[in-house]
Amino acid sequence: MELKDVVAIAGQSGLHKIVGRSKNGLIVETIGNGRRFSTSFQDKVSVLEDISIYTLEEDMRLHLVLLKLKENGNAPAAKDDMKMIRSFLIELINLDSERVYDNDIKKLLNWFHTLKDVLDFDKLKSASEALDADVAAENDAPETNAEAPIEEAKPKKAAAKKTAAPKTATPKNTAAPKANTKGAGASKTSYRPKAV
Repeated sequence: MELKDVVAIAGQSGLHKIVGRSKNGLIVETIGNGRRFSTSFQDKVSVLEDISIYTLEEDMRLHLVLLKLKENGNAPAAKDDMKMIRSFLIELINLDSERVYDNDIKKLLNWFHTLKDVLDFDKLKSASEALDADVAAENDAPETNAEAPIEEAKPKKAAAKKTAAPKTATPKNTAAPKANTKGAGASKTSYRPKAV
């Protein structure tokens, strides 16, 4: 199993493997018990490959953290003393202790212990090394000043500006009050008697 196939879903405990896709979301299988269900577009789904951890130098991708935990071999359990876990992670990955909460650390350790038997760490390590080589080659490549040919811009027609006449303020309630003609015996329609 690869890290790109593993997701965490908000409100659902544990990690889930992507099995397929449905019209409205993903079909996932819970790692450990094999329960399958589908997600909807309303569920917040996080792919573990896209997650990173705050460290003092820069953000560290989750796959690098998992590799370091695997190489160390004696990762603490999430139920251990939090001060001991924090000091362990500060030494291991230079964790930024101010920006990472206790719940995030517990979640990280639970994820590691869930994935340590099912995740292909050799493939993860080779993918990490290939990514590092690509980044190093990208940083070492000399910058070229070759500019792309600039297309000649066509002159745009200037839109005629509409100028509105200056608005003058009209005082409110300056009209003469209307006379009430209904009660005075007059009607709005004139009455014509029929000719005999």
